Amino acid sequence: MSITQGLARAWGEPLGRAQVAGQPEDFFVDEQLSFSASEDGPHLLIQIEKRRLSTSEAIRRLADGWDIPAQGIGYAGRKDREAVSRQWLTVPWPIQASLPQTGAIFDDPTSGKQLRVLKLARHRRKLPVGALTGNRFGLRLREFKADPVAVNARLQQIAIAGVPNYFGGQRFGHDGGNAQKVAAWFAGEYRPRHRTERSMLLSSARSICFNAVLSERVESGDWATPGVCDLVVLDGRGSLFAADTEAPARLAARAAGLRVHATGPLPGQPRKGLSLPEQLSQREDDWLRPHAALVEGLQAARVDAARRALRLAVGALAWRWADRQTLELEFSLPKGCYATAVLRELVDWEIAA
Repeated sequence: MSITQGLARAWGEPLGRAQVAGQPEDFFVDEQLSFSASEDGPHLLIQIEKRRLSTSEAIRRLADGWDIPAQGIGYAGRKDREAVSRQWLTVPWPIQASLPQTGAIFDDPTSGKQLRVLKLARHRRKLPVGALTGNRFGLRLREFKADPVAVNARLQQIAIAGVPNYFGGQRFGHDGGNAQKVAAWFAGEYRPRHRTERSMLLSSARSICFNAVLSERVESGDWATPGVCDLVVLDGRGSLFAADTEAPARLAARAAGLRVHATGPLPGQPRKGLSLPEQLSQREDDWLRPHAALVEGLQAARVDAARRALRLAVGALAWRWADRQTLELEFSLPKGCYATAVLRELVDWEIAA
């Protein structure tokens, strides 16, 4: 059973079953940046398109193809292996050197693995993790035997009201392995092998806690509408404010327009300037009691507490039936949000073998 399987759904049971990623072209991701290349400096900002490659493998292939050190390559986010993904990287490039050519870097017809450079330009600095605004998705759901009228109505509801902002199963590793490892780590039975694994395990722990609280809010029916005791965040922004500092009617109108959202906990050490109303704190503490070992472990690891929006606004959602059992979806999500959170409110899906 998936670690996200039992989380509450906001809009009812799935409307049918479907296969996702039967072939890489069924799952397309296009990474969105908020800036353009500076056109000067000791790096190149490049856009790649990869097929059946993880981000790490794509970086290694690029480093080999261009004879550059892989550790000098910067990326904003990781993208799925079994997909066609466009994402941005930076590579160190001497100022006096001529620019490389765009085009194919790696192409293996047997495995279907491909890597191409689509665009490049000089840039001043290495791309840091997180330096993106979001992603545009194109998904194809095959063998989807469902009532088109019900599907259209559900998608319209999602477009208008959003979905619960759950962390997807990718956050927890293959078969939930990261969740098992972090529990063993906090129990003194395992030790992360390196800094990257440590970071992934801490993220998994916080994600489990957040999903648990969000599921309870969905069950309670108040995940989408901030209450007077909530801490609220602006859509697509990190700015928090207390719900009771704004007139209830105005706050409700902004929430209905998907401009603000109630938030849930990413546990850790108490952070200066981040205090919760007593009623909200008590409510979340009750829901997190089954995960007390994770909360204590995060505090012991000196992770700073933070907040995350409970609701995910699905941008520019569009859909069409390619045939009677194939639904094509397009939508945009902010960084750190998961396409699977959208899918689970529509369909019981599985990755095709």
